[in-house]
Order: sequence, then structure tokens, then C-alpha cells
Amino acid sequence: MNPPLLILTLVLTLGAVCLLYGFFLEPCWIRARKFRIAGKTGQEAAGKTFLFFSDLHTGARTSRRKLDRQMRAIMNMKPDAIFFGGDLVEERTPLYQPDFRAMVVDALSSLEAPLGKWAIYGNHDVEAPRFRQWVTDVLEESGFTLLENQGVELEGLPVWGFANTHHGSPVFEADQDGRFTLFLVHESDWFPEALPQKSQGLVLTGHSHYGQVTFFGLPLIRPAGAKKYWRGHYPLGENLSMIVSAGLGTVHIHARFFARPDLLFLRFGEK
Repeated sequence: MNPPLLILTLVLTLGAVCLLYGFFLEPCWIRARKFRIAGKTGQEAAGKTFLFFSDLHTGARTSRRKLDRQMRAIMNMKPDAIFFGGDLVEERTPLYQPDFRAMVVDALSSLEAPLGKWAIYGNHDVEAPRFRQWVTDVLEESGFTLLENQGVELEGLPVWGFANTHHGSPVFEADQDGRFTLFLVHESDWFPEALPQKSQGLVLTGHSHYGQVTFFGLPLIRPAGAKKYWRGHYPLGENLSMIVSAGLGTVHIHARFFARPDLLFLRFGEK
């Protein structure tokens, strides 16, 4: 085989392998990222485990098999509380198909946690009234409690869920009083600019998909709201940090390349 033909064959083969991996393998390769949270977490929260997942983006290409795989990955961690970080839908979600709606409700209802299931809105969830209504109804029917500029206390640990930063007015109205707080916000860039670094706690966020389709880890496109803080664990202050999740689903291009879907698993306490 002459050199130009050999090079062309190698390029085409590599391209086919990358397409196969990006469209069919990596989107299914969910990883659990585990974090030990020590410090001012509240005495009762020690030993508890929380799981955060985000960006399901259920749509016309979503199958029951895919949802079941994602839900099993969550339940395999046996968390005490479950948090959904927003974006249940995408632009083409078949909102008016009863069978599709029932499939999503049934899948989300399979999640169980003794300290409850909690959720915030993503930008896709509230970009139009029809999306907001569908997402609200499906999550509530599935046993989730939505937090929109609202807080809850779980085993002594304050948790605050913000309104969506693209289509809402996120505010923090509670008095921290020096307490470690778990903050939930969909878009990562908003929090470091909006709230003082003297806050104490941990911010959990999604939205970025880690770029979703990257050049071997380097994002080709970062969405508005996740251009600066798009991947990993960021220290924001002396007692404040933020973890960005890659999410579970895909949007626009239904592939992932060097941006594996993930879950965030938090265990509180010193040991």
C-alpha cells in the first residue's frame, strides 16, 4: 500500500473509531466521582451520603433502557439523599406524548433515598412555560421536591436551591450564621460572582457537560453560564468550594467525547 493511501486509511479508521466511541460508548460510561466532606457539616450529617446528578436531557432519543441504566447507577451508590441539578428536558422533548411522560416518571420514581429527593430547575426546564409546567409535574409526580430560592435542613445540614440563573432571579435569603451550607445551582459561573467568598459550604452545579464533545478533553464549545468554571473542583474561599458535574445526558449533538457522564457522591464526616 502506498504511503498516501495508508495515511488516508489510518485517518478514516481513526475517525470511525472516534465516532463509534463518542456516539455509542462514552455516553453510557457513567463514572461516580466520590468526595469526602469534612469540617463544619453539622454533627448529625456525619456519616450521611448525598448524591448529585444533573442534565438528563430526556428527549426523542431517550429510551427506557438508557434511563434504567442511569437510575441503576444512582441507586448502586445507596445515597441517603438525592439531588437533581436541573435540565430534565431539551428543545425537542416530546412533552405531549403520554407514553414518554409515563416512562420518565416511572424511571425517576424508582429512585429512593431516606432523606428525600430534591431538585432545582435548569435553563432548558424554564426557558418556556410549557417546559416549566411539564418538568414541575413530572418531578413532583416522581417524588422530588423542587427548591427555587428555598432551603431545607437535612440531618442538621442546611441545603439551599437557587432559581435558574438564565431565566429566573436567584437569591439567597437564609442567614448562614457561620454554618456550612450545601448550595445547589445549575449554572456554575453565577455563584462565584454573585455571593461573597466568606460563605461557608459546598456548591454543586452542572450545565457545562464538560464541553460534551471535546478535543481530547479540551472543550470546543462552553455554554453561557459555564465558560469560566466548567470542569472539576474549584476552591472559592477559605471555607467554600464548588464541584461541577459533567451531567448524565447529551444535548444538540447526542455524543460525548472525553467528557464522561458522571455522578457526584458526597460522604460527610472525618472518616
